[in-house]
Amino acid sequence: MSSAPLPQGGLRYAWYVVLLLTATQIVSYIDRFLPSLLLKPIKEDLALTDFQIGLLMGPAFGLFYVLVTVPIGWLADRWNRRAILAGGITLWCAMTCGGAFVRSFMPLFGMRLGVGLGEAAVGPCAVSLISDYFPRERRARAMSVFMAGTFLGAGAAFLFGGPLVALIASLPPLVVPGFGPLRPWQMAFLVVGLPGFLLAGLMFTVREPIRTERVRNALRTDAAGNASLGAAFGFIRDRWRSFGALMLGSSSMVIIGSLTYWNVALFERTWGWGVRDVGLATGVLLLGGGTIGTLLSIRLTNRWIAQGRKDATFRALWTGLAISAPGFALFPVMPTPQLAMFALLFAFIGQAMVTPAGPASLSLIAPGQTKSQSAAIYFLVVGACGQILGPPPVGLITDLLGDPSMLRYAMTLQASVVGVFALTIVALGMGSFRRNVEELERLIDESGVRGDGPGAAGA
Repeated sequence: MSSAPLPQGGLRYAWYVVLLLTATQIVSYIDRFLPSLLLKPIKEDLALTDFQIGLLMGPAFGLFYVLVTVPIGWLADRWNRRAILAGGITLWCAMTCGGAFVRSFMPLFGMRLGVGLGEAAVGPCAVSLISDYFPRERRARAMSVFMAGTFLGAGAAFLFGGPLVALIASLPPLVVPGFGPLRPWQMAFLVVGLPGFLLAGLMFTVREPIRTERVRNALRTDAAGNASLGAAFGFIRDRWRSFGALMLGSSSMVIIGSLTYWNVALFERTWGWGVRDVGLATGVLLLGGGTIGTLLSIRLTNRWIAQGRKDATFRALWTGLAISAPGFALFPVMPTPQLAMFALLFAFIGQAMVTPAGPASLSLIAPGQTKSQSAAIYFLVVGACGQILGPPPVGLITDLLGDPSMLRYAMTLQASVVGVFALTIVALGMGSFRRNVEELERLIDESGVRGDGPGAAGA
């Protein structure tokens, strides 16, 4: 059997791009998870309710994230993707730093909106770049490494965030002229936001690759060979079973996974743990479970690909859901914190399998002209469902029950309902996904080329 073709620019350079994109993902998730580690002091200083905290952890980030993801995807299918990424990184880091200078709910809500606006550039651009740098046979592993950044970032936030907050609290207060002294949680926003500006500069070391897998049939394009947003939506609509199952399955995983935002509150209220202990334990589990799950996903996917299965990445998606959903449903109601952490480990292993499987699956059924737009639509649905329907319902149910200690049961209820739904939907879409993979491969072959259109525009 012949070996898979080498990535564009050579194997070593292609993996450099993947590692840089992974670093971007890590920084974005550190900034995204930061408020969950500062939940208690933010709530006390700003006099917030649990529902407002849920808004900060969900819609405050997700609103602009979902609104601008598709326009960014449209732009990324036509313009320099590294420049878009550099701009997005600069914006969200500036907004994270801006969180250090708020004194009420609405300004902080606005800063989190800005973080979502900047981070909306990551998914569409990164998925498109990796799809162009790596051929289909090698893409799943590269996508898994990139998406592992979600766990490395979240794990780093929890692992080092608690000690960082404790260290800042032990230092003399920082007084900003014209503003006054910064509280420890405000200083944490500043410390975490500043390093990301270096990453924005490094993004200009990435060369724009030739755009690949452009098809000539089954997709309306303009004279330059670009597909409109309407054409991208139409392609997805005509294959709604596979795209729908993929998006709803991934969205469900984000909804369930968003329970982690409530970890500090859960362990404080139920078992009396402090933020430092919760952060350290959750960080270790995220890093450990994320690593195990990523390696397991790569191993199983490569085995299924070697067996000739066109639905290898989709199988990894379902398998990950089957592992993670029970873990997320059980950990909040465990009798001891140690058993809760044990169940959470399995939840993170399964989640680490699902996270890369979604974008990897998408890259196998979306034509080259719509790769960024399709990824943007995918992240729009995932972001809307996950960020908006994730943390707030748990906080709302807890408020309605009138007892903060009922948080654990609200978390279990959400994970159980969403988990059963996701497993059913993904199983029903397996056959359609397999047929659509075969269809796109046929369309690419009929087009006669696997790489055409704009080359290194703006490189």
